[in-house]
Amino acid sequence: MQRATVKSLKFLRSSEVGSVRNLSRPKRSCNRTGGVLVLVVLLLTLLLAMVAFAVDMGRVTTMRAELQNVVDAGSLAAQVQFRSNPKDVDAARQAAADYVRINQVGSKLVPTNSIVVETGSWNSLTRTFDNTSLTPNSVRVFARQDNEPYIFGKTLGYNTFGAPAAAISTGAGSTTDIMLTLDLSGSMLYQGRIEALRASAPVFVNVIEQLGNSDQIGVMGLSADPGSFDANAVGGNATLYNSGLHPKNEYHVGVMERRLTTQLSLVRNVLSPTSLRASKYEGWTGTGAALGDTAHYLTYGAEVRSGAKKIIVLMTDGLANRPPDNGPGYARQMATYAANKGITVYTISLGNAADETLNQDIADMTGGKHFLAKGQNASVLTQALTTAFKGIIQDFKSSHLVK
Repeated sequence: MQRATVKSLKFLRSSEVGSVRNLSRPKRSCNRTGGVLVLVVLLLTLLLAMVAFAVDMGRVTTMRAELQNVVDAGSLAAQVQFRSNPKDVDAARQAAADYVRINQVGSKLVPTNSIVVETGSWNSLTRTFDNTSLTPNSVRVFARQDNEPYIFGKTLGYNTFGAPAAAISTGAGSTTDIMLTLDLSGSMLYQGRIEALRASAPVFVNVIEQLGNSDQIGVMGLSADPGSFDANAVGGNATLYNSGLHPKNEYHVGVMERRLTTQLSLVRNVLSPTSLRASKYEGWTGTGAALGDTAHYLTYGAEVRSGAKKIIVLMTDGLANRPPDNGPGYARQMATYAANKGITVYTISLGNAADETLNQDIADMTGGKHFLAKGQNASVLTQALTTAFKGIIQDFKSSHLVK
C-alpha cells in the first residue's frame, strides 16, 4: 500500500509539473505578440516618416526644376530681344526679368527683388562669363525662390525651404569678326575639292549677310614660303601676312587674300573661281603658320573690333606638312596661341585624306567644333561642304544655353 501511494504521488507530481509547464506557455505567447506589436508600430512610424520625407523632398526637387526652367527660358527670351535689336542691352535684360517674373514657381511668383539679369560675353573655352564686355552677346539670369512651405517637415521644426537657379545663354546678338582660312594646296586639285570650295564658300558669306548683324568676314590663304612667294603669279591683292610668329621660311606664312570687312560683296569677289585656285602658293600645307597668322590678325589687325566675337573657320583637305619635320605639332602649337587670344576655331576636314585627328584637336583646344565634308566628286563634296559651313553658322549664331 505504501509503495502504491508513493507511485501515485510520483505520478501526481509529474502531472502537476506538466500542468505548470502547460500553464506557462500561453504567457510566453502573449509576450511575443506584444513584442511584435511594438515592432510593427515602430516600423509604421519609420515608414510614415520616410513617406513624409519623400513627399517634402519631391516638392523641393519639383520647385527647383520649375525655377531652372524659368531662368533658362528667361535667358533665351533675352536672346530673342537681342536678335531684334543687338544694341538695346536694357531691353534684353528687361525681357529676361519679365519672363521670370510672370511665371509661377512652387506656390507663388518669383519676387522681383530675387531676380538678377546681367549681359556680357561667354568664353566657350574657359566657360566663364564676363559682365564687363562692351559688346555683350550673352545673358546670365539668376533667381531665387524662398519661403516655400514644407508639408511634413514642420513636425521636425523645418517650416520653409528655398532654392536658387542660374542660366547663361549666348548666340543671337553676337557681333562677329570671322576669318575664313582656306587650304589652297596642290591636293585641292583632286576629286573636285577646289570646285566644291568655290561653290560652297560664297554660301557661307550669303548666310552671314542674311542674318544682318553687321558681321565682318575676311579670307586668309593657306600657305606660302616667304622666300619664294611670287606676288605677280598670285595676282590680285594677295599679300604675305608677316606676324613674326614663325622662326624660319620653311614654316610658311599665311597669305592675306581679304582683310575683314562688312562689305561682303568684296569677300565674294575673293571667293571667285579666278581667285580660289589649287596650288596657288606652290602647293604645300602650312596649317600651323596660317592658323597662327590668322589668330594674330584677329588680335592685332586694324579692322578688328573691340568686343566682337572672334571666329576662325579653318578648312583643309590634307596633312599639315610645314615645317617638314613637325607640321601637326606646329599646328597644335598655333592652336594654343589662338586659344590664349580668346579665338574660337571651327575646323572642316574636306575629302577623304584630311588629318581628321589634327583638325578635331584644333577645334577642341579652342572651344570650337570639327565638321566632316567627305566625298570623292565635286557634287557630293559641294553638298557636304555647304552643310558644314551652315553647321558652323548655326553653332555660333543660334541662341543656346551654355550653362
